[in-house]
Amino acid sequence: MISKSFSIAVCTSSFLYTFYILCNLMYFLSTHNENQKTLLQTTKAENLNLSTTWALLMNACLLSSFMLQHSVMASNYAKEIYSKLDIQDLERSIYNASSAAVLHLLMRYWQSVPWVSIWDIDTAHNNTLWLVFSGFHVLGWFIVYSGCLMMDISELAGLKQVYYKISARPSPMAMKSLELQRYYAHMRHPSFSGFLIILWLHPFMTVDRFLLATIVTLYMVLMWSIDENDYNYHANVIRRKRLQLS
Repeated sequence: MISKSFSIAVCTSSFLYTFYILCNLMYFLSTHNENQKTLLQTTKAENLNLSTTWALLMNACLLSSFMLQHSVMASNYAKEIYSKLDIQDLERSIYNASSAAVLHLLMRYWQSVPWVSIWDIDTAHNNTLWLVFSGFHVLGWFIVYSGCLMMDISELAGLKQVYYKISARPSPMAMKSLELQRYYAHMRHPSFSGFLIILWLHPFMTVDRFLLATIVTLYMVLMWSIDENDYNYHANVIRRKRLQLS
């Protein structure tokens, strides 16, 4: 009874905290940052290069921490630890909460560099441009969350694993076909294209935003290991879905 209550408390807390951080992440990535343009730069001119370098170095460290957490906690070594402790049902919840915590730190300590920009498109005084960029970001987030829904959002949130453990069922992943398990293992994130839209289609591309978009894009590309077998499996699933709906 105690272990069940503990599992429920952990997965519920993880879900709520992750949801809170995701809401903050949407604002962090999709706000047009018009307020940054109005900030007075109090740093002396001779210290601008030093301030910019330090800010980018700090941001690179924050991004490295996020990528390290993502990679280590998704490794087979981490899975073996969960297995030894007999808490496989909490693996996803712990992973989500840890990812949310690192994202929380990243957003809290992110160093903006509004005085150096790659491009600057004024959306504050142009309703059409504001709607265009906002529309792209709505589309991007729609792709992200629709991808999560198609992959079973309750499982991604870690709720299904705990429910199955409490009801004495096999883990959700064990009930999936080997082809699907292989596909999930190779696909780093279900919404690659959605994040590309969100990261790159932004009206105020400061140098720190450019660093964020570049590093995250490279990380997703390097971790994306879908091969021909995975592609064929995905194509067959889509073909079967179309036949069922026709």
